Amino acid sequence: MQVMTDKRPLHAIHPIISKLLKPGDLFLDIETTGLSRARHQIYLIGMASLVDRNNIYVNQLFADCPKEEAIILSHFADDLRAAGIKRIITFNGNSFDLPFLLARAKLHAVSISFEEFELLDIYKEVTRRKSTLQLQNYRQKTVEQFLGIDREDQYSGGELIKVYESYVKHPDETAAHLLKLHNYEDVLGMIDLISVFAYDALFSSPAQVTSATVECYTDVEGNPAEELIAELTPPWTMPGSLSCTQPVSGAYLYASGDHVRLRVPLYQGMARLYYLDYKNYYYLPAEDMAIHKSVATYVDKAHREKATPETCYSKVAVDDAFLHSAKLAEYLTHVLRGFSTP
Repeated sequence: MQVMTDKRPLHAIHPIISKLLKPGDLFLDIETTGLSRARHQIYLIGMASLVDRNNIYVNQLFADCPKEEAIILSHFADDLRAAGIKRIITFNGNSFDLPFLLARAKLHAVSISFEEFELLDIYKEVTRRKSTLQLQNYRQKTVEQFLGIDREDQYSGGELIKVYESYVKHPDETAAHLLKLHNYEDVLGMIDLISVFAYDALFSSPAQVTSATVECYTDVEGNPAEELIAELTPPWTMPGSLSCTQPVSGAYLYASGDHVRLRVPLYQGMARLYYLDYKNYYYLPAEDMAIHKSVATYVDKAHREKATPETCYSKVAVDDAFLHSAKLAEYLTHVLRGFSTP
């Protein structure tokens, strides 16, 4: 068995990371010879511990052969008990890493439990935001690329299985370096992945409007159209470069760094204010608006219909007075919150 340790300063990280991380956090990632807990082994356990606000400590336990799995599991169990860990942070760990560790530990009669720890699965949190991020997939490397996180490692965990099998038969430093590097960057990369939560602050904070205009254009069908364009100051620097359209409202959002732009469709000078709880509303086709069901009971059934996500809105007149009033920020805050809803 090999034990590798490293200490790295926490510098030049996104401020949201500094806010959300705390001493007692442990980033955890494992490398295995396959996906089956019954038939495959763990050959590498990587941990990154936030011991203080300034430094991250990386600890890797590497099995030179499958027979050393029990040894690295025993060392891992000792680390869990001795490191003052309060929260375990993984990427898809709730579904893969933690159950795999428990199953292999049970097989080797090693006592490991995660019940006393708070658990944060970044993959689970990121996939909850699919409607906003709109990525090709939600693998760790894909999310890292979106956030602009660079890696030296170019392999997937699956590709490295053959490398490990070859290493077991013919140990060499080049193969060992590839195996350890992949795990090392997975563990450290999770720290920077925390910056994705900066978008939550954008969607939940009051909109800080720097400018707003109404612009006319010609749509793809050659018809005249208009939209409200607003430039905003985000509460945090936005990591990566987000470009997405809210499927119901048609609002378009671009966010990168300190630049946020919203484009909202207008309909004859009116903006739509969509309500999320559409099941509590009725749509009035003649008035082209939705009203709450408590009021709709007084409307003839022939003149109302159950609202859908697309028809559950009221209308706001976007005129010069609106553009220079506090109502503009209130409206744009509502639009931003719509992006955080699937």
